[in-house]
Amino acid sequence: MKLIYLDRARPDLAWLRIYYGSVFPEGAAHASARYIKAIDILQRNPYIGRSIGQDDLRRLPIPRTPFTVFYRVIKDRIEIVRIWDQRADPKKLEFNEEAAVFA
Repeated sequence: MKLIYLDRARPDLAWLRIYYGSVFPEGAAHASARYIKAIDILQRNPYIGRSIGQDDLRRLPIPRTPFTVFYRVIKDRIEIVRIWDQRADPKKLEFNEEAAVFA
């Protein structure tokens, strides 16, 4: 299944890289491998994530990291909506286009 990163997910992915690259560099390789494995599993099993009951959104935690992938399945593609650092303020977790990411 085709994987698409929506614009609002791009800063989230950048934060994941920044976090592991500068804050926790010794865990960067393992986190990257876990992220790649989670995305691979998601592509092969699009409905593996738990539904959150909002706009067909689903969530898939990335094992042994503080990050979760929020996505939706639309016909022949998977849209990555957010890659959320679960330690962040949950009040800032928005899925609409106007949402500010990591203000």
